[in-house]
Amino acid sequence: MENPEAPRDLALPCRHLRSKEMYYQDYGQADDEFSSGIFWCGRTQENFGPDGEPCGKEHCCSGRSCYLT
Repeated sequence: MENPEAPRDLALPCRHLRSKEMYYQDYGQADDEFSSGIFWCGRTQENFGPDGEPCGKEHCCSGRSCYLT
């Protein structure tokens, strides 16, 4: 069972979460001052997931119906 008080930044984001930074930054590297902050779903190709909820590091985590590790 997932701990609801655990920090979300320790959780792995969904495998379908995409951003342009993922193509030039190393995994886990902190965002730099030029990061766009724009995310999209690889399944829907939109800024929302198959469940209709928004995409983002803090949004695309376990607990969503479309989440995949």
